[in-house]
Amino acid sequence: VDEKGIKMSKSKGNVIDPKDVLDRFGAEPFRLWAAAEGNLEKKDFKCSFERIQSMEKTLTKLWNVARFVSMYERKERPKKLEPLDEWILQEASNLVKYSKKRYEKYDFHNPVVKAKNFLWETFASHYIELVKNRAYNQSGRFTAEQQSSALFTLHECLDMLLKLLAPVMPFATELLYDQLRGKDVHSEQFPEPPKARKQPFSSVELMEMNGIIWKAKKDAGKSLKDGLRLLVIPDKFKPIEQDLKLAHRAEKIEYAEHAKVEF
Repeated sequence: VDEKGIKMSKSKGNVIDPKDVLDRFGAEPFRLWAAAEGNLEKKDFKCSFERIQSMEKTLTKLWNVARFVSMYERKERPKKLEPLDEWILQEASNLVKYSKKRYEKYDFHNPVVKAKNFLWETFASHYIELVKNRAYNQSGRFTAEQQSSALFTLHECLDMLLKLLAPVMPFATELLYDQLRGKDVHSEQFPEPPKARKQPFSSVELMEMNGIIWKAKKDAGKSLKDGLRLLVIPDKFKPIEQDLKLAHRAEKIEYAEHAKVEF
């Protein structure tokens, strides 16, 4: 159907030529959009240029994340992973298990939607923002093992994403994987679920807390890079205190039932 939900037909003049879409957006965003939108069991297939363009942005996001991760040397899995890294690997493990189950049923729609959300929200917006100080470790506040935990996890999650998206983004993932690993992603095995311990906080709870802090800064007319005099957070986030403190530039952290900030 077209953008208004009307069935396409020559007589109505609302048929979209695929060549026009390919010329405008390219094959990879078009293919990714088809997978993400193509849940034909539940709804019509609505052709929207706006939605196709959003997949072009997803391709750019993946490219930028890969470029960021490629700045760092890949490390072997350390004996002890940091709690924040355990959290994101647990999320990656859930995504791999779900995707394998759905791909085996020829369901590309649901894994792609979840992988896209993992890329944008869980991995880029939250994990990378919280871990990048430890990955840089310019101040030397973290041990070599703590830094290695971050670098291992960044590369592990990126590899997982490239392998999961390879069936629906074959050319972009092949190029990125070749540049990063010198291998053909389509010759690789389906990713194994990473082993990680469950943390005392959920992804929703962590994202909500970050959102509260970022909103408080915005409402106060501050930049997200501006510091805080005090950050009050629930006790369950104590395992990732150091990452939170540096990411939000907090001078001091205290614990209470509800999150709040003081400038």
